[in-house]
This record gives sequence, C-alpha cells and structure tokens, in this order.
Amino acid sequence: MTDDTIPNEPQMEAAGMSSVPPPPVEPLSISDKFIGIITEPSVTYENVRAAGARTTDWLIPVFLIAVIMIVGMFLRFQNPEFMNKIVDKQVKDLTESVESGSMTQEQADQALQQMESMSGFIKISGSIGAGIGYIIMFFVFCLLYWLLVRFGMRGDASFALILSAAGLSTYIAGIDQLVSLLLSFITGDPFANLSPTLFYSADMAAMSTRILMVLNPLSIWAFYVLGIGFEKVANISRTKAMIAAFVFWVVLSGIGVVSGYGG
Repeated sequence: MTDDTIPNEPQMEAAGMSSVPPPPVEPLSISDKFIGIITEPSVTYENVRAAGARTTDWLIPVFLIAVIMIVGMFLRFQNPEFMNKIVDKQVKDLTESVESGSMTQEQADQALQQMESMSGFIKISGSIGAGIGYIIMFFVFCLLYWLLVRFGMRGDASFALILSAAGLSTYIAGIDQLVSLLLSFITGDPFANLSPTLFYSADMAAMSTRILMVLNPLSIWAFYVLGIGFEKVANISRTKAMIAAFVFWVVLSGIGVVSGYGG
C-alpha cells in the first residue's frame, strides 16, 4: 500500500471516520448510583459496564447492610419473644440429646445454665456474627453468580462486574432490612417483614406462613434489579439474566421455608 492509498485525517472525517478515540465514560457518583439503582437500574448498570467496576459499588452497600444486620439482630435479642424462641430451641435440642442417650439430664441442666449465664456474650457474638456471616455469603454467592453467568449463560462479565451488579442491588436489600426492622418494633414480631403475613397473626410453625413470608415485594424487587444488572454488565438476554438472578432466590426461599424461616 502506497502513501496515496492511506486515507488522511480530512478524508477520514469526510467518510465519517475519526482518528480520535471516543472520550472515556465517566462513572456515576455513589449517590447517583444509589438513586439510579432505584429509579433507572438499566441506565445505571449500562454506566457500570461502560465505565468499569468500582470497589465502592459493593463495598459501601455491603458494609451498610452488615451494620444494619448487626444492629437489628442486637435489638431483636432484646425482644422477649425472640429470646424465648431461642431458649425453646435450645431446650428442645438438649431434650433430644437426653432422650437419645448422648447426654445425661444433669449435663443438659448444666449446659442450659451455662447458656443462660452467657446470654450477654451470646447476644453480642450473635449480632456480630450476623453481619460477618452476611459479608461472607455475599462473596460466596457472587462467585456462584459469576460461574453461572459466565459459563452457564455465556456472559462476558468479569468477577468485578458481578460484584458491582450484586453490590448495587443490595441497596434495595438494605431498604428491606430497615423496613423489616421497623415492622418488628411496630408489630412486636421479631420476624415481621413486608409480606402478606403482616396483615394477620402469623404462626411461624405453619408452613403456609413461611411460604407467604417469601412473598416479600422488596426482596423480589432486589433480585429483579439484580437480573437487570446481569443483563447489562454481562451482555446476555433479559431472560437468561432473570433466570440467573432468581435461581438462588428460589433456592434460598426453599431453604428458609423448610428450615423454619421464609423471610
């Protein structure tokens, strides 16, 4: 190719071509992302894809939820009904151990007395454990999400982008945690959440109650927004993205219903 055949800059501009690369996309601010994830999640996630993942996308919301869970769990420990449920569960486990022969009645009585004497420590460690447990599970599920989106749905998102998508959607999960905590004080029910069980006296022992508790619109909204996030950051179809987002919602909800808590 001779110099005559190489288009110069005026020729490129005339042909609609440009030798100047497009300017880099500026990431939205933290406050804009928070508002955007609630009002315009598609636009927000498109910006994340174009501008790149940011540590603050997941660090800030995950930290906030961990704090909310620590405070919320500690306050729930002050609820007599909540503590009675815990004590009843401990007594039931100890009784079963005595009946199975793995523990004598005297050992069971001593264990119960020891737990009662350590109630303060249990409240603090249990509260902190709730926050730490949430942080650990966040990363575990992000890894599972990345494997599912990358290899199951053939998306091209990096693990960092999956962290951003999941982290931003947890802003809505944080709202859900705050609403549930407020409802627990209003109703006196430590397990209260924004579900149909709010409108009648629910029995947590009933399977129907635990199923209804799963129908929490804030929780479903958070997973729906997460699905939009997967669609945008991983460049996959909306159907695949929603399947990827809700598959774990179904699993977690099923575990909650079977284990005794469907919130």
